[in-house]
Amino acid sequence: MFPGLRDKGFNYLRAVADANNFSMDRIKVIGKKASSLSMNDLKDEKINLVVGEPFYHGNEGMLPWQNLRFWNERTLLDPLLSEDAFIMPCKGILRLCAMSLPDLWRSRCSLKDVEGFDHSVANDTFGACGDLPGEQQGPCLPYYVWQCGYTKKLSKVYSLVDFNFSEPIHSCFGKTKIKFAHDGICHGFAVWIDWVLDEKNPIVISTGPESRYWKQGVQLLSRPVQVNPVSSVMHVEAHFDPGTAELVFKSMGP
Repeated sequence: MFPGLRDKGFNYLRAVADANNFSMDRIKVIGKKASSLSMNDLKDEKINLVVGEPFYHGNEGMLPWQNLRFWNERTLLDPLLSEDAFIMPCKGILRLCAMSLPDLWRSRCSLKDVEGFDHSVANDTFGACGDLPGEQQGPCLPYYVWQCGYTKKLSKVYSLVDFNFSEPIHSCFGKTKIKFAHDGICHGFAVWIDWVLDEKNPIVISTGPESRYWKQGVQLLSRPVQVNPVSSVMHVEAHFDPGTAELVFKSMGP
């Protein structure tokens, strides 16, 4: 199934087949979307294996959870799956860590008065995150964390939400308490997804800050917070809405 990639998808399959000495005569490319597939397309045979990378061509500049499209595509195939169908990746894990990001925070700081003119109306357009009025929280934005100037991890990595791809797509909620491992000024959180390919033989593809190949989501605090390992904690929660494919974050404390 490569409805969007067509020739690129076919060439990819050919390369995989050649690398594994597998004849292309055994492979049929179905140029249909998952929502359009029927048993007729499958010659009345149930699907017993669903495999995705799951990185989508064209999603490179988007937030990591945009690739949960894989979960939605798998759900559309649900009526065609066999009872013991193997899904790969089998799970996605939303992870995060607290970060010091002074350069990024300054670059995303909200506008106020400039030369006597109120520029605050432009904050939504520019995606301003820092120093917002009241209890407002800026959007989570996609960045290569390693390109954000000075950065420092202030906590260990925490798991926040599990996405179980063996089940049809559904809303998810998670929360955790962040304990700080280092002194510093917390400007926000780096957020990403680790893809678990096979739970029995844990093979994980991480899209975290250590990798330079994928963007992470960055949720900046409205105002930086001085933290230390002795007395500082923060509470973070997230909710995934399958209808909009959006993740909403909320942080509280310290």
